Amino acid sequence: MAVIISGLILLFAVCLGLWKLLSNGKNAAEAKTGIKSDNSNELNANLPRANQFKILTYNVLADQAQASQRIPALMKLLETSDADVIALQEVAPWFIKQLDTQPWAKQYHNETVDGKHAYTSSGDMILSRTPIKNIDTYPFPGRQNRWLLIAHTEIDGNPFALATAHLESMLDDGLIRAKQLDMVFDKLGGAENAVFLGDMNFGDGEQPEIDHLKPGYFDTWRTLNPDDPGYTWNIEKSDMAKTGSFPNEISRRIDRILVHSKILRPVDIKIIGDKPVDKDSAIFPSDNFGLISTFLKVSETSAE
Repeated sequence: MAVIISGLILLFAVCLGLWKLLSNGKNAAEAKTGIKSDNSNELNANLPRANQFKILTYNVLADQAQASQRIPALMKLLETSDADVIALQEVAPWFIKQLDTQPWAKQYHNETVDGKHAYTSSGDMILSRTPIKNIDTYPFPGRQNRWLLIAHTEIDGNPFALATAHLESMLDDGLIRAKQLDMVFDKLGGAENAVFLGDMNFGDGEQPEIDHLKPGYFDTWRTLNPDDPGYTWNIEKSDMAKTGSFPNEISRRIDRILVHSKILRPVDIKIIGDKPVDKDSAIFPSDNFGLISTFLKVSETSAE
């Protein structure tokens, strides 16, 4: 009996230590960002849908090769995501034709009242369940003719700016990406509620880009998953990413959802598109993996 009791005490101590370790990781992330979070699956499941706000980002790959195999799976991911905002990168004209055939897409707004579409020539697109009031587009510095897209909408009467982009791609273009980041946050200006999401083409700890992320914007993945690498460009898991990689490139977390808001509190974030289109295939919906995040809508007074 004494041996059993000693064993139970030891097991309890190990579990307590593990709980403290996980709790400290989460607390450290909250202290760094200033954002309280709760990534409890139970909480997420019990939240009334009216109190949730879901945001998705996905680089859908402009290359039309294997489209007949991968696009049905990608469209299904977008449909079943139940996202309130969908930001896409590398949207080619052929993809738009496919999107136009999807019944679920008709519930989203992509244009303003004066007919301007939330789309750029570099393939950035925003779909929003709430009406888009106006859009702004800006050409980035760089050699790849990339653009910044900002769509202005509202969440429960609060103005909200939605910005997406596909930053410069080459591994040695860090300085260009840093300038592009500066432009993003400059154009978002003093917006009280804003999100910048998309394919940013730099990983955790990479400089100079990391130093050009604006304080006050929290990284949703890092806030909720401080110890998970969260690779969205995963050359170990996806042959499509491996084939599309630069020499000596490694798996990285290059896609992000960055949020500045007093009315959205992060609850959950997941990687999507990280499974082949079928069990016997090496084809994924895209070479990038996507992200979908759920937020709790809160009043400004309760968020403080």
